[in-house]
Parts: sequence; C-alpha cells; structure tokens
Amino acid sequence: MIVWIISVLLSIVILLFLYMLFLAFQTNVHTHSLYINEWTKDIQFRVFFISDIHRRKISDKLIQSLIGKVDIVVIGGDLTERGVPLERTNENIKQLAKLGNTCYVFGNNDREVGAQNLSDILEAHAVYILENRSVEFEKDKFSLRIVGINDGFEGNVKMYEAFKDVKESDVIVFVTHAPAYFNNAKKISKPHLLLAGHLHGGQIRFGPFGIYEKGSYREKENSAELISNGYGTTAVPLRLGAKSECHLITISGRH
Repeated sequence: MIVWIISVLLSIVILLFLYMLFLAFQTNVHTHSLYINEWTKDIQFRVFFISDIHRRKISDKLIQSLIGKVDIVVIGGDLTERGVPLERTNENIKQLAKLGNTCYVFGNNDREVGAQNLSDILEAHAVYILENRSVEFEKDKFSLRIVGINDGFEGNVKMYEAFKDVKESDVIVFVTHAPAYFNNAKKISKPHLLLAGHLHGGQIRFGPFGIYEKGSYREKENSAELISNGYGTTAVPLRLGAKSECHLITISGRH
C-alpha cells in the first residue's frame, strides 16, 4: 500500500514537472488595443513588446506569424543572462529586427554577459538602445515617441534626461524593465502606454499566490499599463500559473 502511494505521488510530481516545463516554453502572443484622443486621424502604430527572454530562443515560427503586423519592436530588458552564448543573443536580435524598427532597454541580468558585448550586437542590427533617452517614429505626419530608462539595478536611472526631448504634443510609450518606475515617469510626464517586465508574473504560482503579482494589461483614461509575465524564465525553466507571453499592442487614434 505504501509503495503504491509513493508511486502515485511520484507520478504526480513527474507529470507536474513536465507540465511546468511545457508552460515555460509556450509561445503566447496577447493582442491589445489602445485608443488615444490626440490622434484625430485614422492612424495606428503596432508595437510588439517582448521582455525577459533570458535563455530562450526566438522561434522562426513566432517571427513569421508577425511579419507585416508590426511597426516597432520593444525589448523590455533581460534579453540575456550569464551563461547564454552571445551567438544565441545575436540570433534572437536578428530575428526580432526582421519585424521592424527595434528599441531596447537594459534589464538587471543583461550586463552579466558584458555591457559592451551586448551593445555591439544591438548596434550591429541597428537597434535603438534607450539608456535614459527617447526616439521618435513618424507615420503620415503623426509621431510616436518611445522613452526608455536604464536598468535601476546595475545602471543609473536618469528619468528627467530620458524625457528631455519629449514635447507636450507627443504620444508617449514609456519603457522600463522594472514596473516600479511607472510612478516616477507619471510624476514628470503623461505616458499613454507604460511597458515593463522583470517580475515574470511570479513565474511559479499556486492559485492567487506567487512571489510577485501576475502580469496584467490595465487600461486607464487615455492610457494603459502593461506588465508582462515575460517570454523566458530565470533560475529554473519552469512556470505554473503565469504563462510565458509577449504582446502586440495596436495604438490608434479615435475616429
């Protein structure tokens, strides 16, 4: 009887482990729509947001499913970590850059492979490194400004410097690896979309309980905040209750 119980429990543990491993390597693309008042014309920017790739490889299947559907790619930090071959990171950036103009902010694990090594890869693929600065994209005389800050764990955050080129008329996407900086950004500006990762949704959750809150997309008046569960994992390649995810956000004018 005891042997039977132990066998059942062991089987349950193995099945749970395999299920958590399966969840860790899923590819889930969530779509969101944000309508803003500033654009009175029928204009839209399609932003693909992915964070916390860590050790994962970007699949060609994911890229092919997004070709022609993306205007701007935003990488929300932790693109890599210690032990990840630079060749894999280079291939991931090469894949993402196929989708369109690509922006990146540092995460707390990225510099573990050497900040210069990573910067060289990003610059080779014409990626905008938003280290306390912004970049503007135009379409039909309408513009979208992406503002990004440095990672607050290993780098220096200079919020005012990041927003220094922002104009009052700008439609703003604010990007930070850690969502703790959302409030700081809102104190000096009015971003329409705020993007972050870092928390992995707790990565392993039991019902409503987890180390960190689950990722979410929350719309507010003329704005939205997105905290992603992230694409990859850290420490262990397992997930439960916080599925792997990336996001396609369509920002449109009201008409």
